[in-house]
Amino acid sequence: MFDQVFYNLQKATESSVKMQQEMFQKWLEAFPSATSAVPNPSDAFADFRKKWEEVSSEILKRQKDLVDQNYEAGLKSLEDVFSLAESKSPQEYQQKVTELYRKSFESMRQLSEAQLTEFKAVADKLSEMATPTT
Repeated sequence: MFDQVFYNLQKATESSVKMQQEMFQKWLEAFPSATSAVPNPSDAFADFRKKWEEVSSEILKRQKDLVDQNYEAGLKSLEDVFSLAESKSPQEYQQKVTELYRKSFESMRQLSEAQLTEFKAVADKLSEMATPTT
């Protein structure tokens, strides 16, 4: 009894594998350039590694620039905060504080936009790398 079950399972598996092979072969026949355009795996990996190295280096340089800009803005804000003590009147103090808030929020907005732009650029680069070229 079990022999018959295993025999039927074996036949079903063989026919399933044969059908999948035939289907795959039909797909490849529809795209004749797909089989001829397959690069050497070691060359493809070397190209990918080179692109990854370039993209990673570029990303890190941009991030360094953003961090430098952020630190410069922070230092400028600290200088402005310490200059508040030099105010001669409450109106001048209020004006300096208001201007400091405006500059701080503008700086945060610019930094956020720059980070979002960089994130989008990185996502675009990574999607380009993930897309096979022919």
